[in-house]
Amino acid sequence: MVSFYKPGKGKSAQSARPTRTHLTIDDWDWQGQGVVRGKPVTFVSGALPGERCEVSVTHRKKQVANGRVINVEQQNPARQLPFCPVAGTCGGCQLQHVDSEAALTWRQQAIDRLIRNATGQAVTQHMHWKAPLTGNKPAYRRKARLAVDARNPDKLAIGYRARQDNRVIDIEACPVLVEQLSVLIAPLKKLLRSHSGVRHVGHIGLLAGESVSQVTIKATRPLSAAFTTALSVFAKDWQINLLVDGHDGVIHTLHQQAPLHCYVSDNRYISPGPNDFIQVNHEVNRAMIAQAIDWLEVKNGDVIADWFCGLGNFWLPLADLGVRVQAIEGVADMVRKAKHTAQGQGISGIDWQHLDLADYEVVCEALARDIQKVLLDPSREGASVVCQALVTHPVERILYISCNPSTFSRDAGTLTAGGYQLEKASLIEMFPYTQHLEMMALFTHPAMMKRE
Repeated sequence: MVSFYKPGKGKSAQSARPTRTHLTIDDWDWQGQGVVRGKPVTFVSGALPGERCEVSVTHRKKQVANGRVINVEQQNPARQLPFCPVAGTCGGCQLQHVDSEAALTWRQQAIDRLIRNATGQAVTQHMHWKAPLTGNKPAYRRKARLAVDARNPDKLAIGYRARQDNRVIDIEACPVLVEQLSVLIAPLKKLLRSHSGVRHVGHIGLLAGESVSQVTIKATRPLSAAFTTALSVFAKDWQINLLVDGHDGVIHTLHQQAPLHCYVSDNRYISPGPNDFIQVNHEVNRAMIAQAIDWLEVKNGDVIADWFCGLGNFWLPLADLGVRVQAIEGVADMVRKAKHTAQGQGISGIDWQHLDLADYEVVCEALARDIQKVLLDPSREGASVVCQALVTHPVERILYISCNPSTFSRDAGTLTAGGYQLEKASLIEMFPYTQHLEMMALFTHPAMMKRE
């Protein structure tokens, strides 16, 4: 009988016991991890460029290893003390230990290397990095989801998941939330602790609008009449909207203080539901919209495609500038809500389409409709198929907003190989103190620009 080799459990690189070593950090990657170049390349969480650290190496393969800082023996001057008492354990913020300006500089350098590796030095030699888009800190976040651990009613925990495991880190307030949300956490926890029905609460959604805040209770089972009454009273006392996202998928309004509006320009707003996507940083989002319009050089009469358009973060401001907008979204419910938003604000002339932007033929057909400029704001998967179609059906300008520099670099390689020039880019600090980073880039097509 033939005997096949099976590696023993516990001997693989992934399951080996951590080992300690002393390393000097060369630079950062775009996620804010220290990088030690060698064989293997080692990524070290919690380390800053130039530091000498004692490191616990937790995973090791032939080419790549991962570790975390145990002790900093020689510090970078940009290292600082976190301002949050649970920063060392909470998984919400990973980069409170570093000055934010230094962090943006190092991450821009890392993304620059990523893009140049994907597109080639010659292609990007004329690319200019513009100043990052930033906002006020630390209380910037207008939307969050709090986890709930009610397995032990005497030790109810409400907060965020831990950095190293699935525990819920209990908090009384959160300094990165806008104040009107942070102040709700402690009294809300006090209320939940007094009801046995808390064991049927899956999580809590928080959302701050312009004039009212909203709390959404995700219920895994029906809540008792006493519990829902108590929640309604809480909402009235705190003058907030309170919804229950039921186990059956139906959202029930227990109390509505006022309609919830989130403005994307001085006179245009979206009204997101509790499970709808919205940019969490109001100030930076407004700056991002303004820069996108500026870089696209929007003119009266332009035909602009807003793809992955969502509820209207970009097409709402564009609609006021005398342009025709082709708004495409792959989620049917988002298209329905976006149409409702437009009708409620007297906006007409939007070419609404519910299309699969991962279908090459569908994208090519959409591009055949006299599109001059394209604004892309895809999910983390990027816009691979769209960019392939934009090569065969070129347009004058492409404004690409990315929440994943890795997939952006891939798509930038496709566009530049297909004749586009990457003119400028900037970082977008939508989520300060976290590994999450967004960016904006402008591509132009020389042959198409001559037709302007």
